[in-house]
Amino acid sequence: MIIRAALSVLPLVLGLCLATTPARAESLHVGLVIPQEGQFKPLGDHVREAFQTWEAANPNVFEDIVEGDDNCSEQAGTDAAAAMIEAGVNIVVGFLCSESLAAALPLLSNENIPVITLTVRADIIGEEAARLGWKFFRLAPRAGTEAEIAADAILRLWADKSFALIEDGAISGRELVEAIRINIENRGMKPNFVDNYRPGQATQPSLVRRLKSAGVTRVFVGGERSDMAVIAMEAERQGVALKFMGGDLLHAPQGDIPLPDGTIAVLAAGATPGPEAEAARIAFENRGLIAEGLRIPAYAAAEILGTIATRMNYSDTGLEEALRSTTFSTALGSVTFDENGERREPGFVLAILRDGEFTRLSIEEAARITAESQ
Repeated sequence: MIIRAALSVLPLVLGLCLATTPARAESLHVGLVIPQEGQFKPLGDHVREAFQTWEAANPNVFEDIVEGDDNCSEQAGTDAAAAMIEAGVNIVVGFLCSESLAAALPLLSNENIPVITLTVRADIIGEEAARLGWKFFRLAPRAGTEAEIAADAILRLWADKSFALIEDGAISGRELVEAIRINIENRGMKPNFVDNYRPGQATQPSLVRRLKSAGVTRVFVGGERSDMAVIAMEAERQGVALKFMGGDLLHAPQGDIPLPDGTIAVLAAGATPGPEAEAARIAFENRGLIAEGLRIPAYAAAEILGTIATRMNYSDTGLEEALRSTTFSTALGSVTFDENGERREPGFVLAILRDGEFTRLSIEEAARITAESQ
């Protein structure tokens, strides 16, 4: 009797289990191409740890995860692509450097294996991928977006203030400041002062004197965090009241000279996670890890692939179409990809420095800063 009763309820139990278990589209074989040694190994560790953390809460979603090595060279990209093809992966996450990514993309694309990069921002990679039909998806913010967000912030927050654009002479700083200048001038606003400075100096007296003579009160710095700190210190010494904004290079360790509170920065969203990353932060904390570096972006990549693996029959339309046609809820917020694999969301956010730490600029704080400019 007991055996018969148990057997009679077995179909019901199985039915309930099937009803509450997400349907698997088909096995998803994932490749991670990350630095295994050298100076970038910690970033590779972040990617691996993020996938392990997500898998610990979502077991048996991926069929397997195969790792390849990326030492940021063209040859490494070619070798890693060959290894991923031989391993039979469906999709690759990683390739942290543009050299290895550019070498791997044509080889993997020929085998219908999409690649998601977490770090490569160069616009040219996306342009080449679109032109040549590479199976490229960028979770990293696109480089050109940094200038767009900075220009928007200047127009919104410094509308009635005299401001300067200065840069450190490096290619990255010069291109960022020039893109900002063109953007704001095309929208009817001009900087009061444009200049460059010599980086790596202990003091910047002549630069601050030039800023004072120009009568500016706001300064966008296209350069390193350490240089902005020196400029701010010199301005305070000379009694020149300046407030500062900078780009993603401000996401760096605090040096001997602190940045002034209230400094605004355009940072990659992964560098200053918002409330949408709370679950990921808790998951990392439970494993004794801090949500820093590439851990949040890599966790978001795992979430994206997990969504595809558990909820979609991507074999009907193809993995690329599943990536392009879906809105993914991730630790980076909503993620959607356009027809060229570029993320539609900006990927950069405004942050403000308080007590030595950058946090996302709230609507209320932005309104207060705007009011100060009027």
